[in-house]
Amino acid sequence: MNSASAAQKRKIFVLAKEQGMDQELLHAYVCALVKKESLSKLTIREAIQVIDGLSGKGTRSPCPQREAMSQAQKGYLVHLAKRLGWVDEAGQLDEGRLNGFCRSQQGVLYWTGLTRAKACRVIEAMKAMAERG
Repeated sequence: MNSASAAQKRKIFVLAKEQGMDQELLHAYVCALVKKESLSKLTIREAIQVIDGLSGKGTRSPCPQREAMSQAQKGYLVHLAKRLGWVDEAGQLDEGRLNGFCRSQQGVLYWTGLTRAKACRVIEAMKAMAERG
């Protein structure tokens, strides 16, 4: 197998920094995603997977229909985020804020990558926040 290029490794570090990931979290992410302990041992294909995951393209689940959050959950998350005031100047959803909340609560980089179970937990947390005012 061909090793990941230096440019791919730099891209991984840049994307991780943009996501606010430290070295430890980045290595844990890589280990969970491609089962490699070190970035220097990544192949070209594995580096592509990591880059896609960090850039929001995500990876495919073996059972995507069963595990992916429903459209109703997505809509409810958007509704709750707007109710909590997580909007930009134009009144549109502040996805960065929602991504950060989901990252802190469930360890996912992007809210769109939530599974059904994780979406339920995030929804419950956001409902509790909305009830508190």
